[in-house]
Amino acid sequence: MRETKITTERLTIRPFADGDLDDITALIRDKMTGEYAPYDTQWPTDDASMPKILAYYMGEKPWEWCAVELKATGRVIGFVCAGRTKERKTRGLGYTIRSDHRNNGYAYEACHALMAHCKNALGTRSFKAGTADCNGPSVKLLYKLGFTKIKSFEPSTDSGGKQVGFAGGEYECKL
Repeated sequence: MRETKITTERLTIRPFADGDLDDITALIRDKMTGEYAPYDTQWPTDDASMPKILAYYMGEKPWEWCAVELKATGRVIGFVCAGRTKERKTRGLGYTIRSDHRNNGYAYEACHALMAHCKNALGTRSFKAGTADCNGPSVKLLYKLGFTKIKSFEPSTDSGGKQVGFAGGEYECKL
């Protein structure tokens, strides 16, 4: 079991725990009803799936999925992740903050702290991330964290003329 925690002025970034079920349920349901949900991983929102999602987040790989806990309340308000990639010294950055806690700088604070930890403790040398072009808050956050856009993705159409995919980009931050 992982015991390491990262602390910032306002947040604790830590492994998920059994007691996080109510908070993860609220977070996933909020995330899946948000404006940018169609552009992200699709998580089920039914009651039976919530313990399974929490168990997945509690996996054994350090720093793959971390709870973002607000120190003032002790409640989980989001997650950050630093998933492994094919490149040994590169990790994939992911994040979400519950909508009622956005616009307070928590995503930047949590991502910045996790990236610094991965650099110093795990030897990570770069991060990659992806987002839809229409997700202005996410694009802005990536630039603020020091990412640059390295690849663009344009939607295509299927044989019936229906749009497949969405405009987006791949971003990279060298540490």
